[in-house]
Amino acid sequence: RVLGDAPPPPPVWNEPSPMFLPPEGQSHARYMQCSTNAIPASASVAQKYALPISVVVHPLNDPPEGSLGGQPAVPVVNFGQCGVIRCRRCRTYINPFVGFIDAGRRWRCNVCGLLNDVPADYYCSLDSSGRRKDHNERPELVHGTVEYIAPADYMVRPPQPPCFLFVVDVSQRAAQSGLLREVCAAIDAALDRIPGGSRTQIGFLTFDASLHYYNLKSTLQEPQMLAVADLDEPFLPLPTDLLVNLQESKGLVRSLLAKLPGLFANSLIPDTALAPAIQSACAMMQHIGGKIIVFQAVLPTLTGKTPTSSALRAREDTKLLGTEREASLFTPSTDFFKTLALEVCSKNQMSVDIFSCCEHYADLANLVPLCRYTDGQLWHFPNFDAARDGDSFRADVTRAITRQIGFEAVMRLRASAGIKVSAFHGNHYLRGADLLSLPTVDCDKAFACDLIHEEQAITCSHVCIQCALLYTTSEGERRIRVCNLNLPVTNNLADLYSTLDVRATMNVLLKTAIEQAQATKITDARSRLQSACVSALRTHRIMCGTAVPEQAALLPLLTLAALKNVAVRDGVDVRADERSAVMMQVGSMSVAMSTAFLLPSLFALHRLAECNGGAVVDGAVVMPPCCRLSSEGLDAHGVYLADNGVCLLMWIGKTVSPQLLNDLLNLPSADRLDGAKVNLPQLQTDLSVRVNNIVARIRAERPTALPLYTVRQGGAAEGRFAALMVEDRTLTTMSYPEWWQALGRQLQ
Repeated sequence: RVLGDAPPPPPVWNEPSPMFLPPEGQSHARYMQCSTNAIPASASVAQKYALPISVVVHPLNDPPEGSLGGQPAVPVVNFGQCGVIRCRRCRTYINPFVGFIDAGRRWRCNVCGLLNDVPADYYCSLDSSGRRKDHNERPELVHGTVEYIAPADYMVRPPQPPCFLFVVDVSQRAAQSGLLREVCAAIDAALDRIPGGSRTQIGFLTFDASLHYYNLKSTLQEPQMLAVADLDEPFLPLPTDLLVNLQESKGLVRSLLAKLPGLFANSLIPDTALAPAIQSACAMMQHIGGKIIVFQAVLPTLTGKTPTSSALRAREDTKLLGTEREASLFTPSTDFFKTLALEVCSKNQMSVDIFSCCEHYADLANLVPLCRYTDGQLWHFPNFDAARDGDSFRADVTRAITRQIGFEAVMRLRASAGIKVSAFHGNHYLRGADLLSLPTVDCDKAFACDLIHEEQAITCSHVCIQCALLYTTSEGERRIRVCNLNLPVTNNLADLYSTLDVRATMNVLLKTAIEQAQATKITDARSRLQSACVSALRTHRIMCGTAVPEQAALLPLLTLAALKNVAVRDGVDVRADERSAVMMQVGSMSVAMSTAFLLPSLFALHRLAECNGGAVVDGAVVMPPCCRLSSEGLDAHGVYLADNGVCLLMWIGKTVSPQLLNDLLNLPSADRLDGAKVNLPQLQTDLSVRVNNIVARIRAERPTALPLYTVRQGGAAEGRFAALMVEDRTLTTMSYPEWWQALGRQLQ
């Protein structure tokens, strides 16, 4: 037996990545992770390794207030008169891994090796060990992640105020589905929490077959609507008054939000002009920049004089699946929206979020570039119904406009001499070779990049990787967030495998597989994933000759999970819009989110009392152990909860006791629960309290609303739950034991 027995999935929910590096000076894993915590000493060793040497950066992933869990807040450093201290050659920011010499008068850059003079205002003498005497008082020399207050020379203009422009579909479908009512209710409820305080600007544009602008100037008594029916030459009726200060005009904004649903309640207009609406929105805010949030209810067909390619159409064709033309289903058929994103939005610091709530096909593949190249986000609510989706929709809208956000940002990664950044993966626009242009960046966005050898061999003992994000805070302060990793260099392949961060590796592999699927077809993406897994295990067997390390042993399971995941799953059961939305979502996923998405957590709710699961101990919810992701282990008398980071599924066995259902859901039977979306009742039973605690903790860790659906054993909706059982056999993919055995045969 080459591989031995297949190891089980991790038994712990939200298991953190293992720590291989000494913590002092290293950026915390929530901000920055490397796929392996050692760097190959030569290009030949890297080639043999067969897995990507990559970094995943989640720069604004600060812990929620009041839940730091022992992690200190990111320290803020103001260098004052001496300015931000950087290497004068490679522009690396001073960090914990630089060295001071010449009695503290000079410092050596740990990236390029250049000796730099220490400014007089920053000078401090050294102790007997060669360390600055004020070392512990300097956060930038102690912490792996710090923020520098940027001086005026880091600004091309005064910091922009936070600006939010809501572009809302008011067609017949938007009114009838309840979308318009939910949009207005969600924005109204979140108004007091929108970041920026007295600086925040806000505006509204509604559209159907016409465009409707709103004058909300604080001197008015009532909001004024200004309609423009000419789509051939749309214009701004009030070029300077359509964006207003939120604090000054909050009363008028609330009045408008209260009136909009009634104003269009009886609309009979089925068509919309989405492209002219977005172009007009860009014209409204291009002098400031900010976030455009679009709510779409129907497939737009009206274009005016904009190129006819901006009209979307139903182009889903299941006959193309598995063929050479398969990629056309989830790639744009026109460059109109990509051009708009790059030449208008990104250039003028505007980001686009889209809430797609169409009844049927929405052609998301064509809309995705608007979000991707502006670091925006796409939410997909197919066949939106306010009664069913309203609570999740409101939660997602609230997070979209209240989360931590930075404006007019750019991000760059630097690495030690001999290593260079070769490619970025995710949702961004790459300006130049290594500079990411991010009109906005928020706490839910992560980015990945590959590292390659620029030289055949590296002579240094450690490689420094530094990420620098320059952005404007909601409060109008220009800051530079810097994250650092210092990784040892090795010639030993065994070191690479023993320090493998399999979760970060799979995050990058999944993103590159999606790029492959969009370039060619799904089968090529699947082959790429399998090839990476087999090559890595074969290299370890040949070159190391030892048992597969614990982390590397999870690679086959995560690869199998990826092959069964909706992002690259083959077959005809995944609709084009769903695939496009998931691909966009994966592009921004952090390591924790992609791991949950690939390998869901499964909890036995009927056994919580046995492990004290759901109890609150020392202020924290005790999470129960995870069950195997196999239907063979499901008890027909039980109830299980699955979390894949995107939604929660509750599986109810055929013979579950009425008492358990009553204690959990306040229902005597599960007859009407197959495929239903439910809100957990807050009951006074022990089981209800425990489960509500668990669900609340899971939702607190996720960037989306996590709706809860119920499925019954043997019911029509059980297939959705079965798709999460990654250890089971499917029509096209092996079970986990079969996959493990097949890998073993390939390695012999």
